[in-house]
This record gives sequence, structure tokens and C-alpha cells, in this order.
Amino acid sequence: MEEALRIIGRAWQGEQLAYQGELIDIPPHPILPRPHQMPHPPLFLACSRAETLRQAAELGVGALVMGFAGPDAVAELRTVYDAARAARTGDRLVSPRINDHFAVLCPTTVLADRERARAVGLRGQRFFAQAIAHWYGGAGIPDEAVVDGADEAAELRRAAETVVAHLHEQRIPVRPNATATFRADHAYGTAEDAIAYVERFRAAGADEVMCLIQMGTVPQEACLETIRQWGEKVIPHFAGDRPRPASVTRPDGP
Repeated sequence: MEEALRIIGRAWQGEQLAYQGELIDIPPHPILPRPHQMPHPPLFLACSRAETLRQAAELGVGALVMGFAGPDAVAELRTVYDAARAARTGDRLVSPRINDHFAVLCPTTVLADRERARAVGLRGQRFFAQAIAHWYGGAGIPDEAVVDGADEAAELRRAAETVVAHLHEQRIPVRPNATATFRADHAYGTAEDAIAYVERFRAAGADEVMCLIQMGTVPQEACLETIRQWGEKVIPHFAGDRPRPASVTRPDGP
């Protein structure tokens, strides 16, 4: 993985790539199309554990963090990432372009009706969490049924208990990530609810929030309305915090 990051960073910087490493040798080869950003687009690493966060910081790449465990857990992950950044010597940097961006995934369903948004979001999240447990942990097949009026928070808790029981049967350690995807407190509700939740992520150290909207059972109209609500109400609330994009100049012109 580390060598792949080095190759990608180098491939994006010139018209040709030549690489010799511990695992891979690449003879001179043209790279087309070339990215617009110079020296290259920022590199990121998906991080779910403290060890990976420390690795990302040492390599000089941004962290993409799952936000299912909530703002308090994100704050702890940010602390790990910042400590590793402060301690890095630069010996392991994969590119001269350092990216210290900390982005957090945020499950969200935003509708005018708070209770409807929460029910839709929790139902979609239950399918999402069960799917992860099935494909990565060998748990049962995800439940696709959508039952109007169901207590989705209670169903989510029961689904989590089923996954934990399966892990115990298989003698697989129940790590925090195994149950974090079943946590019910997210940006579900009105635009004001989403704003308040994102504020908590910002206080926890998130530089960016990535919205997780389509979660299997979420209907298309709810996805589209969520996008509209974020675009019209949530994002404008934070628009004044965004830095102005830097001008980009390529060797052959702007």
C-alpha cells in the first residue's frame, strides 16, 4: 500500500513515470491524461484504526475516517492523527505534496419531517451495517424488508446484538468498529438537526464531512431531497468557513 501511494504520487507529477521499488519496477512510461492540479491531487488513506492514522500522518497523506462511532470517537482519532503529524520526521513521506486533511464520513437523511427522516435513515443504516457484517464478518444476509411504522432504533439495536452474538460464536474479537455502524445518533432529521450534528464533528476536529446518503433501502426521493436540503440549507451555513481555492497554474498555462 505504501509503495502504491509513492507510485501514484510520482505518476501524477510528470509526463512520464519510471519507478524502482522493493516490490514493483516500472520502466519509463507516459502518463495520460495528466491531472490538472500541480504537483498532483491530494493523496488520502482510509483509516479505521489508530495504527492506520499514525501511518497516514507519517506518510503525509490525508485521513478518511468513518464517522459512525460519533463525534467523541472522531475527536480521539483526530488526537492520534495530530500527535503522529507532530512527531513525524519526514523520512516516510510518499510525496513532496503533504496533505494533512482530516475528513469524516457522516450518515445523513434530511427531510422536512424529522421523524420520517430518522426512520428512513435508521432503516438504511441497518441494511448498510448488516451488509458490512455479512460481507466482512460472515454474519447473516442483510434484511431488505421495509416495514412502515417499525421502531427502527430498536431494530438497529437488535441487529447489533445478532452480529455480536455471531462474532462470539465464531470466537472473533468484537472490536469497536464491529458495533459502531449500528450506532443510531447521526445527521437524521431536519436541516437544523444536520447543522447541529456537523457542528459537533467540526468541534471534534473534522476538516471536511462526507455525506453517506444512499444506504440500500433509502428511497431515491429521500436521497434527492437530502441532497437538496444540504445544498440549500446545510452547506450555506458553513460556507463562510471554507478557504478560497488556490489558483492553479500548469507548466503550459493556467
